Amino acid sequence: MGRDPWLASETAALVQRNGLVLRLDGREMHDPASVFRTFARELMFPGYFGHNWDALVDCLHDWHGPGHGNQDLAILIEHADDLLKSDFLELLVSVLAQAAWNSNLRLVGDGEPDDGWRQRMAQHFVFVLDRSAPAAFTEKVARGMDVAVALSDGRLLATLTDIDWPGGDPVFAPWTAGPLSFADEEILSGRNIKAIKMFRDQLGCSIHEALDILESRSEHLRREPSND
Repeated sequence: MGRDPWLASETAALVQRNGLVLRLDGREMHDPASVFRTFARELMFPGYFGHNWDALVDCLHDWHGPGHGNQDLAILIEHADDLLKSDFLELLVSVLAQAAWNSNLRLVGDGEPDDGWRQRMAQHFVFVLDRSAPAAFTEKVARGMDVAVALSDGRLLATLTDIDWPGGDPVFAPWTAGPLSFADEEILSGRNIKAIKMFRDQLGCSIHEALDILESRSEHLRREPSND
């Protein structure tokens, strides 16, 4: 949330290490085109930026913003609540996770570390919410390609998890990958208490967070009953 003391502490520590903290306004991100414009403007992307998802990954990967050098970077997307209503949230999270993974590990095309180009740069993306519970985003975020989610201390965490990503084999990670369909039978049968317990156990979250996830998943099933 906007006043999360953990976020304040972590960003202060990043700046102390000569890192950069950039702030974007999620209220400007109404559609993919406005997402691309916002990133291009605030990060001063080069003129050849293609204003599409692949180009966003590439420019974040090779980012050379003002005063960049080899500085670590945290991008805070503030006022991000309305992104929950968008039809591109899962794709945005997947793209940002891929960009962060590439920058953090600096991989080449075959998945091997590239030690000959430049120092690897830590890159983090944080969605800062004003009024929404992070758990409410679990359903949509988990739908991102190769994205896995977990809840920790009231924050929703997302990472890439797939055997094609080094260290990303979900067998070895305490994350839930893909749509949260494992409790659908219980939800559709009205066994909500059991569904809440399943969310709590598999996501490692609190009862209150599991209830938020149940409500989000139930709404999805009512809206798109034929999916999954």
